[in-house]
Amino acid sequence: MNQYFNKSILKGIITPYHWKDNKVVEISIQTIHEEEYIVDKNDVCNEMFQFINYPVEVSGYINKRKSDGKNMIQVEKCVAVISSNADEFL
Repeated sequence: MNQYFNKSILKGIITPYHWKDNKVVEISIQTIHEEEYIVDKNDVCNEMFQFINYPVEVSGYINKRKSDGKNMIQVEKCVAVISSNADEFL
């Protein structure tokens, strides 16, 4: 079980992180500061797959993955940023 801390807001683009049989099975957020946060799987994450390559603003809890120290985020809320407007989809 991962222990989360540091509730944060990130701005970036949803990108594929891991594939299996030519299908994206894990996503990440590439931030405007060139940092990558792997999205921990939950109900919100499942909805985010349809917005791969879209700019978003997400809020959630950040931690480091124990196996390799990579950044992870457990997303609570995600807003797609389209043009100058933000349309909430979750």
